[in-house]
Amino acid sequence: MCGIFAWIARQQGVAVDINRAAACSKRQCSRGPDNSGLKHGSGDVCTWALAHERLSIMDPIASADQPMAFPEDPLLKGLTLVHNGEIYNHQELYAQMKEEGHNVTPHTGCDSEVILHLYAVYGLRKTCELMRGMFGFVIVDEREGGELPKFVAARDHVGIKPLYMAKDSKQMLFASELKCVHDMVDAETGMKQLCPPGCFFDSTQADQGFQRFWQPDWMSPSFNKSLSADVRPSQSDLRAALKEAVRKRMMSDVPYGALLSGGVDSCIVTSLMLEIAEEHKVDYNWPDGKLRTFTVGMQGSPDIMAARAMSRQLGSTHHERLFTADEACSIVPDVIKHLETFEPELIRSAIPNYFLAQMTSQHVKMVITGEGADELFAGYLYFRDAPDADSLQNETVRIFQHLQNVNLQRADRMTMAHSLEARVPFLDIDFAHVAFSVDPDNKRIVEGDPMRSETKQYLREIFAAEESKCTHGSGLIPRPLLFRKKAMQCEGVGTNWVNTLQEYAEQQVSEEEYQNMKAKYANDRPPHSREEAWYRRLFEENFPGCSQFVHVWEGGCRAGGASWQSAAYTRHGLADPEQLKHQYMDDESLH
Repeated sequence: MCGIFAWIARQQGVAVDINRAAACSKRQCSRGPDNSGLKHGSGDVCTWALAHERLSIMDPIASADQPMAFPEDPLLKGLTLVHNGEIYNHQELYAQMKEEGHNVTPHTGCDSEVILHLYAVYGLRKTCELMRGMFGFVIVDEREGGELPKFVAARDHVGIKPLYMAKDSKQMLFASELKCVHDMVDAETGMKQLCPPGCFFDSTQADQGFQRFWQPDWMSPSFNKSLSADVRPSQSDLRAALKEAVRKRMMSDVPYGALLSGGVDSCIVTSLMLEIAEEHKVDYNWPDGKLRTFTVGMQGSPDIMAARAMSRQLGSTHHERLFTADEACSIVPDVIKHLETFEPELIRSAIPNYFLAQMTSQHVKMVITGEGADELFAGYLYFRDAPDADSLQNETVRIFQHLQNVNLQRADRMTMAHSLEARVPFLDIDFAHVAFSVDPDNKRIVEGDPMRSETKQYLREIFAAEESKCTHGSGLIPRPLLFRKKAMQCEGVGTNWVNTLQEYAEQQVSEEEYQNMKAKYANDRPPHSREEAWYRRLFEENFPGCSQFVHVWEGGCRAGGASWQSAAYTRHGLADPEQLKHQYMDDESLH
């Protein structure tokens, strides 16, 4: 995981400022504290510069630093790469190329290098289609010569890794964070955008803009009706696919761990990690061979107590970050600077993530998380009110497509603010296909049916174990945790701190300023409270004129855009946080 920056001239005679390129890249230095690299064009007029901030996880030695170029290799001569992310199937891809008779020789043990070989062998589109992982990359291609270089860029299938673009008639820039490019083109004549997931850009086909390389069939509204029962995945198919997704993400040359909220998703991921470690003799790169788990919350909160209980099952070395409501209020400006948004629901959920990443980065460089399960399995509480299977399926697809603007933006920015990489097995594209092929009727809640009484029931039942086997250290998930109610990040960490945050925020903006901001932004995502006005003011101080990058849910919250009405959530948060309490909060052995 890293930060990338690219600056390429689009007109002859236009020179790239190398020093400014390095300075722009440094704005995202928290993404990669291990090394800063810069390569640039060598002509009389510098026409391109690539910069890289490295967080070294695979092959953490200097020979694998970026920007990456191998001019001595005939296949790769003329190509220079910057890449942010991880390619989990890089070894399989090398094997495939060799089996097909291609003369490919890796020069490093870094997974990023495979992108150069794939591009040289197959071209851009197939490179993107073949890779499994998370990525945002830019390649400068000087193999054909010419005054202006060819360049290409791409972003992973789901949008796990960010990639921003800014351009005008003279230049084009790419970066991992908005802060690197927001002021680099003219506000009136230039253009800035977040590169869409599952797309690539080829400068020789610039008139086509971003071209899609991934459009899964399950995104079609007709997909569900097209599947017969005999091709639907079984629960064992689903478990095997998820286990493989977790296994791939345990690829690391440095010690790593897992984020453990005590919710069903993180419990499932950590339980599978333990199972895989025992089968494959994995020690997580720790001398004692024990898994490290990390959680955040207020003292005695639902997440803290549930995570303690699950850690006991895992036998993990467990770390906690306890925070107070006053601490939460104090870091809002830093959170918005890193998060690059003013969306209130996202900011509230990012605050505990900020504390969690801050503490976790003191122990590891990489963690595996449970992000994405709710979008695949209808996990949010408002899905209780879904009227039918088709509505549920369409809603899960809708919110899945927004992940890049919400959960994934939070996960990327809060971890990378503290030089920490987060990996998300639930969003493995092969597993996503299996999950969306499940009959959506199996994901519905049915009133009065004890086997269909909770969100994500279908997923939960796969991991249900006999209570007698759920002993301490077994790694199996106790039933109270497996069937714990869904808690969004800002709720599970404490049931009343958001009220304190909102009261504090209201004090930061006068009624007069609030009304002025409502008028000023009447046609541009206007604030609906003084809390929202405060967030907007902090955003504009850092990213003036960049509101187009802020995703605001219809109706002010995730549930607001559903095709049915639900009172479970409002733009102020969960309506009844008391329902999140569970039996482990009263377990004296965990206090």
